[in-house]
This record gives sequence, structure tokens and C-alpha cells, in this order.
Amino acid sequence: MNSEKFHFEKGLNYRIFHIKNPTLKLEDFIIPFPCFILCTNGTAKISYNSEIYHIKKDTLLCIAPNTTLRGLDVSDDFQGIVILFSSDAIIDSTIGIMADYLATIFMYPEKSLTDDPQSKRIITNIFDILDTYNNLEEKYVRNSDFVYGIIRCLILTVAEISKHVLDKNAFAGAGFSTTDNYFREFLRLLSSHCKTQHNVAFYADKLCITPKYLNEICRKKTKKTAKEVITRSVIAQIKSALIVSGTSVQRIAYDFNFCDQSSFGKYFKKAVGIAPMAFRNKHIENPELNDD
Repeated sequence: MNSEKFHFEKGLNYRIFHIKNPTLKLEDFIIPFPCFILCTNGTAKISYNSEIYHIKKDTLLCIAPNTTLRGLDVSDDFQGIVILFSSDAIIDSTIGIMADYLATIFMYPEKSLTDDPQSKRIITNIFDILDTYNNLEEKYVRNSDFVYGIIRCLILTVAEISKHVLDKNAFAGAGFSTTDNYFREFLRLLSSHCKTQHNVAFYADKLCITPKYLNEICRKKTKKTAKEVITRSVIAQIKSALIVSGTSVQRIAYDFNFCDQSSFGKYFKKAVGIAPMAFRNKHIENPELNDD
């Protein structure tokens, strides 16, 4: 996988491509974006963030952003499909979905579809749809709406599979590390309070740990600071309010616990790159435009 694989076509916000044995060279490379790898043939032994995963046909591997991948032992007949998602594609397609529900996707990266024909059929069909759409010469007028809708269906399906894996391991007595437990509780708190609580200290206090330790946990689990994780959740909800509701920007600023509209605008523009009203107008007037 070379650097051009990480370039997203304007307005599309995902890349899909097919790989086979020669593609997985035995060297480390960093995946800068979230991605799903579906093995369609053969086997592979892959190092992902220093942990070893053995994948085979009908295995889905979910890779978190900014993580290191290395092919250790790949069969000659290995084939797979990779979908890379831009940050905007993930955020905008998961608006309204609880953060702790989504977190299970990367908690157990390796998911076997062999014993789950229903999920396998849904996932392979969604991969086919995204592959077909990617190759269309003329995209739909409401391009982003279509793409985000399909990606949302894919993420929900993978999250359901992940939840079943989580429940199965919990029932079997599989334990979680202290870091896992703190991070899961942090995401639960974030889902409940991120609309009005934007400071790391609030969540650290609720967890009875220091802000420094919470930062260490978030960096270990996501490669991001706790503040960055909080901001992404807040911005996702603000985007939803701007696009879906007819509420004024001033009211949204109040609802999200900003002292005034000016500080709200600065916060949003720093994270997104444009002012809240410009973002709203962009989606209302040109919903197919890319957010990058």
C-alpha cells in the first residue's frame, strides 16, 4: 500500500481496493485512517500495533486510525478487499450513534464471519455496493448522502458483530485490562455528557483518576489525547444539530454550554475549518460537497 492509496477523491471520502499476496510486503506501514480489511481467500498472519492476528477467508479486520500494520506470513493465494474511510466519513455517517457502541468495533479487531451467514451476506453486499459506486464514472447528485448512508449501514453491522463478540467474551470470563475498563467508562460518560461537558478534568474526576492518566489511556487506545477524543464527539453532535435541526446557531451554542456565540464559533471553526453557519449553508445548499 503506497501513499496514493490514502488520497480520497473529492466528495467520496472513502477508498476501496483489492489486495493480494504481493501487496502485503513484510515491512511496517502506518494506516492514517480507519479501515476495514475483508479476507476473501487464503490466510495471513498480521501484526497490528504489536499484537498478532491470524486471518483467513471470511475474516474482517477493523483497523483504528494512525496505527501500524505489518504482514508477517501471507499465503500465496491470499486476497482481500480494503476500505479506507476519511475522518469526515466516519464522523458524519455515525451522527447520533452512541460512542461506547462504536468503540466495540476496535476493541476486538478480528471478526470471523464464518458462523454468521447473515452478517457475512450484509457485509459482502455493502462492500460490493461501495466497490461498484467507486467505479462509476458519474456519481449521484447527492453523492455524500448516498455514501454516508451506505457507510452508516456498514458500521452499524460491524458494531453489532463486535457487540456479540464482546458479550461472548464477557460470558466466557475473558477479562479486560484496567486501561480497557477506564476507556470504556470514559466513552460511556462521554456519550451522556459531551453536549455540556467539554473539559478533560470533568471526566477524569468522574473516573477518579488524574487528567494526565486519562490522556495516557486515550493515547494508548486511540493515539489521540483525551481532549481530542472529547472534541470529536462534541463536534459530531454539533454537526448533527446544524444539519438536522432548524435551531439558530445562538441557541445551539447555548445548548452546548458555550458562554456566547463567538466562543462557540471559534471552537467549531478551529475543529472543522469553517464557521457554523457556513457549514450549515454548505450542507443545505450543496449536500453533495466534500467536507475535507
